Amino acid sequence: MRVLIVSDCSGYMRGGVPVETVHLVRGLAARGHAVALAGDVPPPGAEAARHWPLTLPVGERLTQELTAALDSFAPDVVHVMAMSSRGISTLAGVLAGHAWALTCHSLPPYERKLNALHGNEALHYGARFVRFAANTLAWKMLMRWREMPRVIVHSEAMRRTVVRYGCAPQRVTPIPFGCGPVDRGVRIRPQPADPLIVTMGGVAHTKGQHDAVAAVAQLREAFPGLRYRILGEVRDRSYLRFLERSIERLHLRGHVEVTPSPSNDEKDAILRAADLYLQPSHEEGFCLAYIEAAAVVPRLVGTDTGAIALIGADDAAARTVSPRSPAQLADAMRTLLDASLPDNLMAQRAARLSARFSWSHYLDAHEALYRELIAALPDVPASVGAA
Repeated sequence: MRVLIVSDCSGYMRGGVPVETVHLVRGLAARGHAVALAGDVPPPGAEAARHWPLTLPVGERLTQELTAALDSFAPDVVHVMAMSSRGISTLAGVLAGHAWALTCHSLPPYERKLNALHGNEALHYGARFVRFAANTLAWKMLMRWREMPRVIVHSEAMRRTVVRYGCAPQRVTPIPFGCGPVDRGVRIRPQPADPLIVTMGGVAHTKGQHDAVAAVAQLREAFPGLRYRILGEVRDRSYLRFLERSIERLHLRGHVEVTPSPSNDEKDAILRAADLYLQPSHEEGFCLAYIEAAAVVPRLVGTDTGAIALIGADDAAARTVSPRSPAQLADAMRTLLDASLPDNLMAQRAARLSARFSWSHYLDAHEALYRELIAALPDVPASVGAA
């Protein structure tokens, strides 16, 4: 097949959409498919894809730029990996007559930033609801639109949201992310008195790092030597300032450290040294950071968002709690740090995660969907769809 991936998410961004794009490009290319990418720049690792430039943010030039990619590359299927509601409205006319699908990672108002009111959850999310009301309505209209052939989601929570917004259930295709190899040789420090706790993710209100800071404050008496590292790209400087004020107010300076945009090597080294990984998110479409951490960190605590509960299900060293509850986060961390864990913990986790989250199954599902969409087109030559 010839697959054109389209994204309005910058290739310079760390994590999230670019990470998935790299996995999809590499996987499809390794299976013999021709892959192209329309975006601002290819993310590192996506060199196997031919690149057609896309001006971001998308606007008047989108039609011209995408038409150039379609005419030159002649794809069998177009996969819109990320796009704004305005962009989708434009793309629909350009993609008429083509097989295409959209991956939906989140919908407004969820995971959208509001650079204010960080000290009051009700006010913050109420104001955000108003701020993004028009965007939310636009997406509900798009989801009800029958011209969008298929919507891909990565968790059951996201599937429910897409259907609630009006998309017909039969047009939604759930495809979970994959999981890399689990390190079975991870050293598990029993009941550490000076635990290292780590969180990865963009520094923004919806990631809930302020709840984690409050939870860590509740653990300090039991674990006076604890350290908490927050790793991630700063997506909202007003929220970073709020975090720093919270750290000072709770007298956690020396215990909590924020590391903006660490290198991959630095991130990997900190994760491998961690005793516990904490994901305090308020909202997630899947949470790639959590499953990446599960491969190298023995103890896992996350909130019931995205696929976090499924990732930690039946795991002796994983706990899932309600979002926006520092007390529950603290209790779950305290329980795991005090618990005796099985010696074969990581081997058990490897078996569970490989059964539930496989990059091979992820690619199989995409190939099957592409062929289904191609077959649904009128007058498709018999040879189309062959690798």
